[in-house]
Amino acid sequence: MFMGDSNLKGAGEVFEYTPEQIQEIVKCQSDIIYFAEKYFKIITIDEGEIYIKMYDFQKKIIKSMMEPPDGKRHICLLSGRQIGKTTISSIYILHYILFNSDKTVGILANKEDTANEVLRRIKLAYLNLPYFMQQGIQDGGWNIKSLLLENGSKIVTGTTSSSSIRSKSVSLLYVDEFAHIADHLIKEFQESVFPTIYSRKTSQIILVSTPKGLNHFHDVYTNAVKGKNSFYPIKINWWDVPGRDNEFKDNIIRDFGLQHWKQEYAAEFLGSSSTLIDSDVLQRLNYEEPILTKYGFLFKIYKIPEEGVRYVLGTDAGKGVGQDSSSIQVLKITNERDVEQVATYSNNKIDVFNFAQVIIEISKFYNEADIMIENNGEGSEVANRIWYDYEYDKIVNFEKKSLGINANVKTKLIACLSFKRYVENAWLTIHDKETIRQMTFFEERSENIFKAAGNQNDDLVTSLYWGIYFVSSNQYENQGESGAKIDKKNKLDAKKEDEEGGVEGICIIDY
Repeated sequence: MFMGDSNLKGAGEVFEYTPEQIQEIVKCQSDIIYFAEKYFKIITIDEGEIYIKMYDFQKKIIKSMMEPPDGKRHICLLSGRQIGKTTISSIYILHYILFNSDKTVGILANKEDTANEVLRRIKLAYLNLPYFMQQGIQDGGWNIKSLLLENGSKIVTGTTSSSSIRSKSVSLLYVDEFAHIADHLIKEFQESVFPTIYSRKTSQIILVSTPKGLNHFHDVYTNAVKGKNSFYPIKINWWDVPGRDNEFKDNIIRDFGLQHWKQEYAAEFLGSSSTLIDSDVLQRLNYEEPILTKYGFLFKIYKIPEEGVRYVLGTDAGKGVGQDSSSIQVLKITNERDVEQVATYSNNKIDVFNFAQVIIEISKFYNEADIMIENNGEGSEVANRIWYDYEYDKIVNFEKKSLGINANVKTKLIACLSFKRYVENAWLTIHDKETIRQMTFFEERSENIFKAAGNQNDDLVTSLYWGIYFVSSNQYENQGESGAKIDKKNKLDAKKEDEEGGVEGICIIDY
């Protein structure tokens, strides 16, 4: 008895096992499905407290957790909602601590309540185990955030912060709703927590989540599918769940909409419910690694310049104070309906003067590419420096008396819709991972106004749609003739600039 509860065995209790009980323990240890269906209780709405009866897909998941296929060690489970993934994981964790000594299980989630709820389910099942199947509970080992057994195994819970389990020797790390960890926390979490677990030959990581756009969970899962990491990927399809047929699907779509269905039930990696680019198209986009980087990894090159080929730079200028980035998209134009992203640049700490030089250098590198600059705010200063100070006339001017293009409701809508048409018709090939990620959060915030959702960035999307605006406009055919109508002033000696190592060539200045 533990703390007066006759359903719990306390540490140090003497218990005489019958031969049948010993045989039962051995059978449960070797067969987790048998253990689950005979001893693991759950609470259902219709039937109340019952022993679980596992579906075939649930049995496959739990067997994969026990022995991941293909020589893998870790598990990455992708599913929609209400398929019992937390219950399946709870069974595995309970079995793990009962039949292994001196193991520590870490249960983490983006919210502390979520992690504690997983432990609560495990403790409920533990309470319903027969006395002979239990390990004794150690003093102080039965509380809302931990479970400590007499065999030395324990469970601890916490949030997905870098310090949650830093000092603990974790043998099994279970992370619930991994996709929902905030972007600003995930890098530090992975760098501080994962290496200590990877360093142990028998340790295991289980990541379980519904999708949330093309974020860190998407990266782990897709790389697992491609065999590029040590995770074994599991995806539960909506039709794997008994009772979910086309009628069920139609009812959900009718009541809540197609986007809700795709993300919450079909487990598709969507950005939001109202993205500019159709979600099915976003789902099919694949990114690549750059073949070359410059400017300290800020300039990513996917294809080097080809002689005689035409390029355009779409740009978006930021303030250079660590918030919005100054971004460049380099597009290769084969023809009006064959455009390819060949390079990107993004820097949130560069000032407008140095950004002007970077634009010129990249333009010259790509066969003196045309330059699209929106002339609002910082963009106006960048354009003036390029056009007047450096006397570089590759800016495409859409008005006779101003440089670049004015970003207003009309021009931005045209640019966005042109961008949408190019992506959805596969006229534009995109290689950059961050560009695709930003596209999954680029949505209609109000009627005909498209911006990034929440605190997400959209600088690479903005610079990309200005590049497409150029290709789809008559400026593509006129080659920026209207730009020649603007008088130049405050000219510098271009030859002297080149000789002094200014803007001639690529990647001369370290920004």
